[in-house]
Amino acid sequence: MIPDAALILAAGGSGTRYGGNKLFALLCNVPVVIHSVRKLGSLFPEECRIMAVPEALEKDFAEMLQQYAPEIPFRLVRGGSSRTESVQNALAAVPEHVRYIAIHDAARPLAPAELLYSVLAAARETGGAIPGRAVMDTLKRVNSDHLTEETISRDRVYAVETPQCFEIARLQEAFRRCPDSLTDDAGTMEAAGFPVQIVSNPGFNLKLTCQEDLVLLEKLLQLQENNRKIL
Repeated sequence: MIPDAALILAAGGSGTRYGGNKLFALLCNVPVVIHSVRKLGSLFPEECRIMAVPEALEKDFAEMLQQYAPEIPFRLVRGGSSRTESVQNALAAVPEHVRYIAIHDAARPLAPAELLYSVLAAARETGGAIPGRAVMDTLKRVNSDHLTEETISRDRVYAVETPQCFEIARLQEAFRRCPDSLTDDAGTMEAAGFPVQIVSNPGFNLKLTCQEDLVLLEKLLQLQENNRKIL
């Protein structure tokens, strides 16, 4: 157990690109969101597990959690119209004694406990930390006609992942300074002038975006499980 931190599972997305709520899709015979519940939820005290979900699906999420992970209960809060609003709603449910928050996209079922521990350790030093992988591909900027305009340097460029960990007081102050919605909470911290450290993640942490991702995720989960058995 991590006594001074809480976990927010961001599960309030609309699933527009996926064509439905992707968190209910079965992955290795259990819903996608349950993988994060099992891997990360048990690291936190019961009162420090919070999930932001769409209001219309709150009952469905509650029933799914009871069916697949009754031993790891989560408090459900209503997601907002944006990621920022959903996270803020979840932060309001965090117990007052908690100092750090870990925010994880529930559509990333591969993130292991070891990754969360590493990112949280970095956040304890700097106030904020995120996992990521250095970009290896060549990057191009294109115009509105999808014609290439320039090659972007990939030097010191990372693809950002979750869980992202922050000192709660700093994150709340960042939301006050920069209320506009951004694509991730680290962006809000940066915009507010707070440092955020990148933690290089050597493992796979693919986010489920389209239905084709399910095939790859299933293979990666099986590989992850086989590696754990070997270790």
